[in-house]
Amino acid sequence: MKSSNLSVTLLNAYDSGGAGTATKRIYRGLQEVGINANMLVDHKEGDDSQIYGPESTLRKAYSMARPFIDRLPLRAYGGSEGVFSPNWLPEDVGKRIDKLDPDVIHLNWVGGGFLTPSTIASFDRPVVWRFPDMWPMTGGCHYARSCERYKDSCGTCPELGSSRSWDLSRFTMARKSRAFSDTDITVVAPSTWLAECANESSLFRDNRIEVIPNGLDTDVYYPWDDEVSRSVFGFNEEETIVLFGSVNATSDPRKGFDLLDSALNHIQSENLRLVIFGSSEPANPPDLNYPTTYTGYLHDHQSLAFLYSSADVMVVPSRYEGFGQTVSESMACGTPVVAFDATGPSDTIDHRKNGYLAEPYIPEDLAEGINWILEDQQRRKNLSKQAREKAKEEFSLEVAANRYKSIYESII
Repeated sequence: MKSSNLSVTLLNAYDSGGAGTATKRIYRGLQEVGINANMLVDHKEGDDSQIYGPESTLRKAYSMARPFIDRLPLRAYGGSEGVFSPNWLPEDVGKRIDKLDPDVIHLNWVGGGFLTPSTIASFDRPVVWRFPDMWPMTGGCHYARSCERYKDSCGTCPELGSSRSWDLSRFTMARKSRAFSDTDITVVAPSTWLAECANESSLFRDNRIEVIPNGLDTDVYYPWDDEVSRSVFGFNEEETIVLFGSVNATSDPRKGFDLLDSALNHIQSENLRLVIFGSSEPANPPDLNYPTTYTGYLHDHQSLAFLYSSADVMVVPSRYEGFGQTVSESMACGTPVVAFDATGPSDTIDHRKNGYLAEPYIPEDLAEGINWILEDQQRRKNLSKQAREKAKEEFSLEVAANRYKSIYESII
């Protein structure tokens, strides 16, 4: 690929985890289409020389402590069940960016105290912000759930359990409003749902908003041989594998493990095994009525690809997903997905063409979708083929990178 003179720095708090993985995929896709791309993070685990993390021991220690210090104001509210980022701590991100001197700054997940709104306002070059969740447009929560106060000024925050109009969420929203009012930020949402939320928000309703699904390497996430992939994990060839997982799969309420648990009571399949990745087996595992395997957190993409390929169906019962990377990863591996017809998965899955979209948030319909896929092997094969085709056409690294390249070129 011919090299470009365009340079881009992507910011993400971590180089690992869901948001870190999505950002690294964009970064590598941009390099493949000839853009001089690098990453700036606050927590670096990998050894990529173009991903820049804290260098000194003291700076690394501060970065480790930063997310915990950032949450100290939440103690006044008894804490928060979900992820809530005030992002009030001073930082030196602006100076670090100046050393890299990119043409475009591309923000991603910058919660956990990584980047203050005032620093974003101080950037003296074009800014693209990929919204991995709702945090950029709220007073601190990363998913507003049923709350719509982000459309105005926040306050009386249900995430904080607050009954006061002037609470931490309103103060945080006011800081963002002051910072972003004169800042030219191009918003990129990975799903139509998140784009609609941004368009309705008080902070970004007047901004340019584009939709670009997250990309992935479809040469790694590929339909690997069923016998080989099952042998990697020791699964029996005769078993029907139902797959579920994400980071903190069973402990994060947003991921809907309780809804899957209810749905399993309505599954009509013999020799079924539930496989859960992203979580280790708890000390007192729930009785799910089916044999269950916990794989823990899988650190490499090849193992994940084998796991997706070994499954007959993937279930993503999340209540809210900005995009849903496990959906696109599974589809790329030729494994049809059942999810609720809400938020990110509504874009990714075509109902009864490459998966099944259940009525939100009804476990019985989730079970209906699982049964519908499993009961007819020819149907499952057709769904598998079409899932793979959609992943190649819409979620490849090159497709996503070229869409970002067009945006960069239009704003510099």
